[in-house]
Amino acid sequence: MISKNKLLKAAADDEERLLMSKAADKANIAIKTFAPEFTVFTDPYKAHAIMNAFIHEDEVKVMAYGGYEDAERLKIGFFPEFTECTNALFPITPVKISYNAKFSRQLAHRDILGSVLGLGIAREKTGDIIPDEGSAVIFTDSDIADYITANLERVGHTKVNVQMLEGFTPKPKGASEKRLTVASLRLDAVLSNAFNISRGKAAELIKGEKAYINWKNETSVSKAAAQGDIITLRGFGRIKIAEIMGTTKKDRILLRLIIFK
Repeated sequence: MISKNKLLKAAADDEERLLMSKAADKANIAIKTFAPEFTVFTDPYKAHAIMNAFIHEDEVKVMAYGGYEDAERLKIGFFPEFTECTNALFPITPVKISYNAKFSRQLAHRDILGSVLGLGIAREKTGDIIPDEGSAVIFTDSDIADYITANLERVGHTKVNVQMLEGFTPKPKGASEKRLTVASLRLDAVLSNAFNISRGKAAELIKGEKAYINWKNETSVSKAAAQGDIITLRGFGRIKIAEIMGTTKKDRILLRLIIFK
């Protein structure tokens, strides 16, 4: 059985302790019943924290999946030894929401999410939302997919048609490479240069809880970024510090970034 105390000791704060406690309960149920158990959808930071905590546990196999490759919001699956461990076993159902784009503005992520949550559904029951022209796909817990299909009739003032899909693979997200120099690895300096905004604006956004490092919210403008970090700035995009390449003659730090669209 998984030692809950061991996991709790490694947790960084009360929120993470609660997270690890629930994960340990799921893992132990899987071990007892010889059947896989799954968490609710969670953000990438929490999902990776759980994966790292269970990396040395032999009694259970742990896997993260959100309905498609590179999903952001993820479920964690706990699989007992000697059992199959595949994406197909995750209780995730994509639901397509279609509308007539000629008579409506393009519905955004927040429009879809707000209307689905307005049905009384908890956020943890839903995964990623992939908007497109005239439609959007939301990944949901399989036990609520029927409910959404039967009850979601409008998104805002827009009439919609809803159907469950057997599977869905989003179009690959584009990415580009960018090289730049920064005065320091402070978060405000990196974001200012990466997104071509003033350092003051970057600081304002960070303090306004719009910045994330490795999917964890970061409000300190002086937080030092590191090689390999994935940094998100809401409303602007996401970058990965692929390489810290050294310094220039003027002692500025040269970075190689991956920019995700």
